[in-house]
Amino acid sequence: MKIVHLGSVPVPDDIRSKQVKQHPGRWVLNHALAQKAAGIDVSIISQAHKATCDFDCEIEGIPVHFLRSFHPYRQFTFYALDAWRMARLVRILAPTVVHAHGTEAAYGHAAIRSGLPFCITAQGLFFQILPALGRAPTWNERFLRWGEDMVLRKTRFVVAKSEYVKEALARQYPHLDLTLIPNTYEPRLDGPLVPRSGHAVAYVGTMDERKGVKYLVDALRNVIRVIPDLQLHVMGNPSENNAQGAAGRCLRDLRLVLGDSLFLHGRVSSRELFSILDHCRVIVAPSLEEMFGNQLIEGLMRGCHGVVAEGTALAENARRFGNATVVPQRDAAAIARVLISVFAESYNMSVAEEARSRIRSYMSPSVVAAAHFRFYERIFRHV
Repeated sequence: MKIVHLGSVPVPDDIRSKQVKQHPGRWVLNHALAQKAAGIDVSIISQAHKATCDFDCEIEGIPVHFLRSFHPYRQFTFYALDAWRMARLVRILAPTVVHAHGTEAAYGHAAIRSGLPFCITAQGLFFQILPALGRAPTWNERFLRWGEDMVLRKTRFVVAKSEYVKEALARQYPHLDLTLIPNTYEPRLDGPLVPRSGHAVAYVGTMDERKGVKYLVDALRNVIRVIPDLQLHVMGNPSENNAQGAAGRCLRDLRLVLGDSLFLHGRVSSRELFSILDHCRVIVAPSLEEMFGNQLIEGLMRGCHGVVAEGTALAENARRFGNATVVPQRDAAAIARVLISVFAESYNMSVAEEARSRIRSYMSPSVVAAAHFRFYERIFRHV
């Protein structure tokens, strides 16, 4: 069986142009690595935003084909040129099944245009995101939502990463053949835990409205009065000097609250991220909307206690795995109470290990690769 994944992959540091802008998430690469370990012939096609040319490389043994994107407003054409070029390369590679990750870039459009058997992993679903923002969508967001609708109406087989996503898709698009398969994780997360003390909190992710960072800011204003040596480590933030909009406001407010106890790490490699998590007691994710929550899994696998918001897939996973607390959305006081409570107790290694054991059973690389293999066989049988 030969699978071609269409999705975002971080460009390796040794070949990265300063002009390339790329999502730092590794979930597509993690799926490919798990499938390769299970004996599947796998490769990836990924867009390289603002690259000057197409280029190929190998990342941890996986062939990755990076295709440049051509103009800054390509979403207003529903990625017509990008999708055409990507679909052409897919047909050259001639996979058994095309696996696209998301519709918020060219990937879902390209899978359809390839004319080959395909599936889509649902992520970044704007029909769920936009209502959570509590404001009118921008024109960019409107086009992304229209493009998402175009793709999903032409799609049959979809992977939902969580029950939260599966239930929403079943209501919105009842024609879909939905299969629940979670993301998997990077194997190095499974290393031994490090005992820890102190009062360090981690936040991992972008700093847009959807992530609810302003409620973390309000919570820390209360926590710092009780725990004056509190530290916050942020991974995924833009430059503090150049940040604008919601991210800029949140960073300025966090600096006012925490001063030198705020550590802004920016975009870091997964290895560095896991090392930082090893020194944190808590990971906080107050998102207003979240399809899965890789940051929670990473935090739990490195022994952090999770604090997440209700009404998201984060809450679903917090309840499934344990070592986590679910708070109401937009409730800074509840976040503050949980943080103070967690830091009032000594670190419990056994509780952390129990959560890690549940994660391994549910979504280890071998478990997820086997689920994907069964899913691909079913798609191919229905061609």
